[in-house]
Amino acid sequence: MLRSLVPGRVRQLIRETWFRRELDRIRREVQDREDTMPSRESLVAASRAWGNPAWSANLHYLVEMCQQASKAQGPILECGSGLTTFLLGVVVARRGLEVWSLEHDRAWHARVHTWLRRARVDNVHLRHAPLRAYDGFDWYERPSGHVPHDFALVICDGPPSETAGGRYGLLPVMASWMAPDCVILLDDAERDSEMELLRRWQEGWHVSFERYGLDHPPAHAVVRLATSSGSPRPDGESEAHTRAGT
Repeated sequence: MLRSLVPGRVRQLIRETWFRRELDRIRREVQDREDTMPSRESLVAASRAWGNPAWSANLHYLVEMCQQASKAQGPILECGSGLTTFLLGVVVARRGLEVWSLEHDRAWHARVHTWLRRARVDNVHLRHAPLRAYDGFDWYERPSGHVPHDFALVICDGPPSETAGGRYGLLPVMASWMAPDCVILLDDAERDSEMELLRRWQEGWHVSFERYGLDHPPAHAVVRLATSSGSPRPDGESEAHTRAGT
């Protein structure tokens, strides 16, 4: 009843203030800790402030993401924006790293962009990247302008599952922009669609992967690009370029 008496805009401002406070706490933590890892308690608090239920499986994914980000030796690419965008920016800022995030939904992009600015997370480049048709699948429009071509880590939580081809397009479109030893963190790895794209990635790019959290879904997979040949992109690049016109 009390909730119904508070205007929606006021509730949003309250939540945003709460979330910024939790981000500031994480920012102080990673500045003071040697391993630049936020505590689990802080991740739970940030998740609640953002509006996500703090399910244990979600927490496992956030912990894995922060651990991978804290070890990354180069820029980070994120597919789909949200709570993870803020956490990535805060975790890697101390080491001078940048995050490039792709978001297809214009309204959500505008909202996240506003929150990033207000929360003073200025090492994140949030790009509006509409979904477009490639050769047999849909994926984000390739970002233009000054974008790194040596991504060390990719956080793959988009595009939405109903997209043609799901998240498969990451490697056909972006593999040439990844470092040879790039790590990909793939969410929802318990789904049949994700297992199929992992199989296709294995066949086309000779990646290796391990899945975690299968006993308490959603699970995630840690995918590693092959380094023996010095190039992780044999047959996928031309497939993506056929209709992309690049």
